[in-house]
Amino acid sequence: MAYSSSKPVTGGSLVAADIRENFRALKEDDIVEGVAALGITNGMLAASAVSQAKLKTSQGSVETTGNTNITLPGGEYGFYPQTKRLASAAYVAYIASTNVSTSYVSNIMLSGGSGTEAYAQQRYVTSSGEVFWIFILRDKATKDILSMYQAPDHPCFGNGGKPSVVQHPFGSYDPETQEIIVINPTHAEVEAMKKMGERGEDEPDKDLLEVIMEEYELDETSKPVWPKIPVTVRLPKDYEIMAMGHKVTPIKKVIPQPEGVLVKKLRRK
Repeated sequence: MAYSSSKPVTGGSLVAADIRENFRALKEDDIVEGVAALGITNGMLAASAVSQAKLKTSQGSVETTGNTNITLPGGEYGFYPQTKRLASAAYVAYIASTNVSTSYVSNIMLSGGSGTEAYAQQRYVTSSGEVFWIFILRDKATKDILSMYQAPDHPCFGNGGKPSVVQHPFGSYDPETQEIIVINPTHAEVEAMKKMGERGEDEPDKDLLEVIMEEYELDETSKPVWPKIPVTVRLPKDYEIMAMGHKVTPIKKVIPQPEGVLVKKLRRK
């Protein structure tokens, strides 16, 4: 008997004899063993899967209490973002407002309104995580925090990969009235913050930025150094057409410190 696409479903039931006969026909027609005949072995499939799997996923988030354009973590490698607001009142989230960027970026325009935080989080494909980045936008005069960004990658990752073009995530940044602060916590510090945000089954976990807002404050006297190691900014432009099993090597660059951007540490309240 030749392979039949109508089997093993007969009358809505699975028939063991039909399953066995179809599998025998697949082998007889060299459909099953033909894969091995092409020289594709289990070892080769496993190797290709491992190399491609190095493109792991990470997650970052952004927050604002006003009307702000913010670059999403992951850029073109990101999945559709999720949004939330802490209060029950309405908030707005859409792709962009005017005057965002002359280059392509994955932007979200958040409007919290009434001084209540609006959040957006995004999971994205990455292979990096060398340095963790927290960006804070605040008012120069009042020191009120206006917007925040946190992710295991610099905002230029997936957003062109040029740190001199995408220097920070705030599309609505006004250097005359606002200032940007960068914090680079260690892996252990980030994991401790995430642990503080975990909740039981009857309530949602807190975002990392929520934990920072509630449990931490800026150490204004701290003077940490700007990260000097190369970090991943994008994947090779031809990685999508590489042969199966080809090793994907991310592009890394040292991120220059933008003029006027402050570097600080966090401390528990």
